[in-house]
Amino acid sequence: MRPTMFAFSALVLAGGCNPGDFGAALDRAPVQYMGAPDGFGSNAGRTLLPLAPPADKPKVAARLLFASTETQGLALADFDGDGKPQVQTATGDDLGTLGLSSGKGGISSAAWLSGPGTTGTIVLGMPNVFGTQGSGTPAGCVAFLNLVANASGEVDFESARVPQDGAVPGSPGTQPQGHFGLAVARGLVTQTTVDEAVVVSDNGVSVLGVASGLLASTTCMGNLATPPDLHRSLAVADFLSGGNQEIAVGLPVKGGAGRVFILQYGLNPADPTNAFQLFCAGTPIGVPNPVGNPAVGGFGTALAAVPRANGMADLVVGAPPDRAYLFYGDGITSPKMFTNSDPTSEFGQRVALVDIDGDGIKELAITALQADVGSTKKAGRVFVYKLDGDGKTPVAVVNDSNPNANTEFFGIGLAELEFNSSRACAKGKDASLLVAGADAGIFTFFRFTGSAVDPRCFAQK
Repeated sequence: MRPTMFAFSALVLAGGCNPGDFGAALDRAPVQYMGAPDGFGSNAGRTLLPLAPPADKPKVAARLLFASTETQGLALADFDGDGKPQVQTATGDDLGTLGLSSGKGGISSAAWLSGPGTTGTIVLGMPNVFGTQGSGTPAGCVAFLNLVANASGEVDFESARVPQDGAVPGSPGTQPQGHFGLAVARGLVTQTTVDEAVVVSDNGVSVLGVASGLLASTTCMGNLATPPDLHRSLAVADFLSGGNQEIAVGLPVKGGAGRVFILQYGLNPADPTNAFQLFCAGTPIGVPNPVGNPAVGGFGTALAAVPRANGMADLVVGAPPDRAYLFYGDGITSPKMFTNSDPTSEFGQRVALVDIDGDGIKELAITALQADVGSTKKAGRVFVYKLDGDGKTPVAVVNDSNPNANTEFFGIGLAELEFNSSRACAKGKDASLLVAGADAGIFTFFRFTGSAVDPRCFAQK
């Protein structure tokens, strides 16, 4: 059993942090390692979903939902003002209500949909759940989950609705999709007032309303060849200035090097019926020179939307083994390339945005899932870059400070966790922390190298 706290190393501080208060800031910051709860199995840190602190728990400064992708496991971590996590796991009855039971796979992805209160509704993708056929390709399903506190103050994991067998709700007789729930995301695709759930399956992409069921679907990309680990990349934002948001879906094994499709809702100029529909907008995004190995990923393995001041978004595309690209909006052209010097590190497997220095501008975190750390082979590292930098020089490098205790898949999950300092013991500056999932647990403490501001240094005088 590894310790939950790590030794701190001296870091270069800048940007307004008071070095004299550094020790106190560390004492108050979330610097924990959470091992996987019993029964989570491997890939415990791949599905990460940051949530707003609950209104009924004023001492909770940050909240993180996480799940097992391979076995039946779902948990919630509440961080107090000192950064100490209190973890609550879903019971077997809760998981059964969600459609998970022994031998039915885990939760591959999760997204938060806005709604009443601070938690709203959470959509969970469960692509390995078998339907009534019980054999062959799992149909998969999604669950809409509400987190409700019981009389004792603990969270009840209550399911609002579970579409069964991967059949899209609201469409009687719909055939199973195949791995329905490969990826899920929050979006405003068909209208602009109520959040929708975007769901990827083997057969296509569907847009669901929490209450109304199927709103739109398409199979314009053809069959989505499933990578061995069932990972599918998905990003939703206004990429094309079309009014509503568009859907970016990565097909890392499509055509060898991989492609990214942009899906748009509206009038399809290629369809003479001119009915509003979800369709592929233009030519898929690729790169001039093929990259990646179809057996392990390739172009489109990871996606992230980068908001712009005008309301539109740029698109980051991970392209292992050694690249990631930033495609700019208004046509998604002229990409900027981020590179890593180690062609075997699987750089580009995961990407995420996080404001590590507290200046209000997001940085880009990119996982090198098989990078060596010291003498530990393939431990995994996360490189952090300025979006307007040269694409080659990271401002920070993140890894497990004790890689021998966690030898694989550091960075298999990435997320930005907002730490609300108004609920901390000593009030200060809010922090945005980069959370990295690994094979056997989740890290909210990092050892940074370089001159980047330590995101834990949020206590300002």
